[in-house]
This record gives sequence, structure tokens and C-alpha cells, in this order.
Amino acid sequence: MQLRKTDAVVLHRADFGESDLLVTLYTSDLGKIKGIAKGAKRSKRRFVNNLQPFSYIRILFAEGRGGLIRVDEADMIQPFFRIGDDISKVLYGSYFLEMVREMTGEKEANPPLFALVVTFLTLLNDLPAREEYPRVFELRLLDLLGYRLRVAECSICNQQLPSAKGEGAWFSFRHGGAVCKGCSSNAQGAVAISGETLQAMEQAITMDLTEIEGIRFSSQVLAEGREILPRFVQHQLGKGLKSLRVMEEVEGD
Repeated sequence: MQLRKTDAVVLHRADFGESDLLVTLYTSDLGKIKGIAKGAKRSKRRFVNNLQPFSYIRILFAEGRGGLIRVDEADMIQPFFRIGDDISKVLYGSYFLEMVREMTGEKEANPPLFALVVTFLTLLNDLPAREEYPRVFELRLLDLLGYRLRVAECSICNQQLPSAKGEGAWFSFRHGGAVCKGCSSNAQGAVAISGETLQAMEQAITMDLTEIEGIRFSSQVLAEGREILPRFVQHQLGKGLKSLRVMEEVEGD
């Protein structure tokens, strides 16, 4: 079998037999892949502890059977070990990884999404955890997967929405974005959203990745984003996310 190399982030790992690991990775050039790391629980030379979730690694692998790759080696690029020092960082990071794992298909390359994951794990590792990070990650992930929220114009009639911060609209989960007052009666289940939050969402979607470190949202934007964005992610998936449920339970204590 021909051996190949690729950079990857470890999304998930599970025991497979006595000595092997089943790993789910998001890679720079192949997208999401799953593989078997033979002898990974015993081999200190080939894997050390490099197959832990959050690890940013370079793997040597070969195509295997049944869609699984065979991971032969894993070298650490960045361990992001400081994420484990803070419960908020662990919760946010786990949410990021589960969203990627659940919302992407196998072997569907998306280099910008790989860059997004590495960027946000770097932020979590290097800086204090802030609620802006999961909100921006949700928006950017949805955009890269083809679910970009319409926040500048009505999702039903395409009319430009008011730009003033004091003028709000409604958010329709079914229509994938904001709806104007005139169309709100046709958007069952829509929830109120402020003009300030719509502007913040647009900023988060369009800003350069290098600028995200400095983004700040008001308490109103954070509250509305917390109500709308995780719910919209789960609306697209058609199911709940375990990491989100844990995060809500911990933050609610």
C-alpha cells in the first residue's frame, strides 16, 4: 500500500480491541476520515499520546478496507494542551469538534474549514475562553458548509433589512435567516432578533480569520446568539449535540 501524509486534527478516539484505537480525524486535504491505529495503546515510538482529541498532528497513513484508513504514525504539530486546564475551554472545544464530526461527510475536502478548526483551537489554547468563540465558530462553520445565515436581507422576500441597531426583525429557523416584519406572519416559530445582533452576525461571518481574536459582543448579542445559533445548528442536524447539552448543564449550575 502506498503511504501518504496529511495534517489532521483529532476529533474523536475510541478503544478498538486490546491494543488498537479507532480515530476520527479532520484533515487538511481529505476532510473527515476514520482510521485504525494498530497497536496505538502499546506503541510509544509511533504514537506516544498524539491521538488525543484536540491534537493537531501529521499522520502517515494508507488506504484501508471498508473506508477506514490505516494510521501508521502520528507526529505532533501542536498539542493544544492548555485547553485541558480550563473547563470552559474543554466545553467549547468539545462542542467545536462534535459539530465538525456530525456536520461533515467523510472524505469531503474543505481546507477553509480545516483552517477554521485550527484557528479556534489555537485561540482556546492561547487566550482566556470567551462566549464569542462558540458563536463565531457556529456562524463560520455554517457558512463553510453551505448554510450561511441571511442576516442582511429578508429570507422570504429578499428586502433589505433595517440597518439601524434599534430596529430588529425575526429569525426563522425554517427559512435559514432573518425575516422582515411583513413576512414574519409566514415564518411560524420565528423569534425576535435585534438589529445589533444581525449586524454582529454579519461581521462575524465576513471578517478575516486573523481578526477574530479581538471581536467583542454586547450582552444582548451574546444572549440572542446563545438562544438562536445552537438551536439552528441542531435544526440543520435534526438532532441534539451531547457536548452542547453538557455545556448548558455546566453553565446553568
